[in-house]
This record gives sequence, C-alpha cells and structure tokens, in this order.
Amino acid sequence: MRIDTVNRLLATLLLGIALAACQGNAGAGDDASNESSERQNRMSDTRLLAPCPSAPNCVSSLAEDERHRVAPLPGAGNRADSLAMLEEVLDTLPRVAYERIGPARIQARFTSRILRFVDDVTLYVHDDGLIDVRSASRIGYWDLGANRRRVEDLRERLNARLGQPQPSHG
Repeated sequence: MRIDTVNRLLATLLLGIALAACQGNAGAGDDASNESSERQNRMSDTRLLAPCPSAPNCVSSLAEDERHRVAPLPGAGNRADSLAMLEEVLDTLPRVAYERIGPARIQARFTSRILRFVDDVTLYVHDDGLIDVRSASRIGYWDLGANRRRVEDLRERLNARLGQPQPSHG
C-alpha cells in the first residue's frame, strides 16, 4: 500500500472512532454546552485540578483511581524555577499554545497533527516546585493513550533538564 493510502485509512479510522464516541452526546443540546461551561468553572475554582471524567481520555496526578492516575511531574525546587522550566519545555514542543493563569498555573492546549484534535493540559506548581498535572481530550471517549504518553514525555523532558537519569524501557 502507498503511504498516502495508509494515512487516509488511518485518518478515516480515527475520525470514525471520534464520531462514534461523540454519538453518546447526540441530542444533549444545551446539556453539552452547560457541561463545558461547568468544566471551565471547575478549572478556575480554588481546587488544584478538575477531576477526570469516567472516560479513559484523561490522566491526572490527583486522580485516585489507577486508570486515570499519573505521578506528579518533577520540579526545580521552588515555584518560580519550576514555572520557568515548564515554559522552556513547552516552547520546544510543536502545536502547543499556553498561558500562565495566576501565580501557579499554566494552561496548555496541544493540537494533534493530522485530525487537529485539541487536548487540554493544566499544570499546577506548588511552592516547593512539585508539579501536579492533568491532561484530557476535549472530544471522544478514548484517546488511545495519548494523554498518558504526553505526560510521560513531559516528565522525561523535565528530568533531562534537571539532570536526572531516565528510566530504562527494556
């Protein structure tokens, strides 16, 4: 098969998965927009990170269940240095837009290359530099592990900047 045919098949498959997952929200009408604004309100709440939904398209360092839980990201020892290090790492990544929200939070949007799906990543930096993280897909039910891989990629990049050894994968 030619590469462009494979890419078209892959894009069609992923689009089909995304559309099938969205059908569960069909007919929700105002409920879907209310859920979106409610999610935004939770993000600006005094809690550190919004909880993950039941769907497997979200990971968080504050999740209590193993399906959604990831370890917090390593920091640089204090909030200011950790925020600066996070911004340096985010600046090196493709298809990422971010903004600092208040004194301790970064809100980032990662866009996928082919289908342009957007995932939201919230990073909350504590006084001691430790970074709590939440990464979630905006649409669909399953993300094929993309959010977990993204958080682990951020972890590796931060560890490299901190000069910490990388775990072996074999």
